[in-house]
Amino acid sequence: MTELSLLAVVEYATTLLFLAPFSVYDYKKRDIPDKLVYLFLAVSVVLCFLNFYFVKDLVPFQAQALYTLLSVVPVPLVLLVLARLELVGPADFYVVTSIAVAYSSPLNYPTLLGGYSVPVPPIVYSVLIYALVLQIAVHYAVLAVRLRRFGFRAPKGFSAWDKVFLAIAGWPITVGELLEKDYYTPLQEPFEGPLGVEWRLKGVTKIEDSELRSRIGEYLERGLIKHDEVVWASYGHPLVVYILFGFIMFLVRGF
Repeated sequence: MTELSLLAVVEYATTLLFLAPFSVYDYKKRDIPDKLVYLFLAVSVVLCFLNFYFVKDLVPFQAQALYTLLSVVPVPLVLLVLARLELVGPADFYVVTSIAVAYSSPLNYPTLLGGYSVPVPPIVYSVLIYALVLQIAVHYAVLAVRLRRFGFRAPKGFSAWDKVFLAIAGWPITVGELLEKDYYTPLQEPFEGPLGVEWRLKGVTKIEDSELRSRIGEYLERGLIKHDEVVWASYGHPLVVYILFGFIMFLVRGF
């Protein structure tokens, strides 16, 4: 085994060593301890410098610089914006950035079915594409099951586009389930009126909205809404879990 092949195996093992427990944390708590994500980023920086050391005499500096920029700038920047908007968690940003940094050199990476090749685009793109496909598949599988259970109970007065948005962004759940599980974000918000409570479209804003959840809980205690009343909410998908499986899919077939 050459030094470059050995380095690739070390990178793979290190990434899996971090992503596996991160996925457990993300699935159970929707959060990962800060110290662990910072450690992953620090180790990724070390791997980045090792990569650069081994390829500096094999690849022109301009090509190396361009490849590194394509890896460490666009995707992490998008995740940073989403994190600032509170649409993903800070840990998601650090995990994606760590992968982008660790695999930012044009090495010949081995995969089970794809052989040895320089990943184009960089590995972080392949991992996130696989992760996104998996997330979409899981989302619509659960949506189909819940629609079969509850039916498509879009509130009266919603336009066709509003209903499409609900199907893309979330799925139907009961008010009780919404309040029991913190990783659900309501897509509707209740307003008290002379004829009772009216549910209006809220849209996706941020991953946590304690004020809205408190209002829903208050209306439930006052008897204005029912525990088994069906509303629409966005599920806080554990992104790192999908990233783990996306990374494994890359190891199997490449891009």
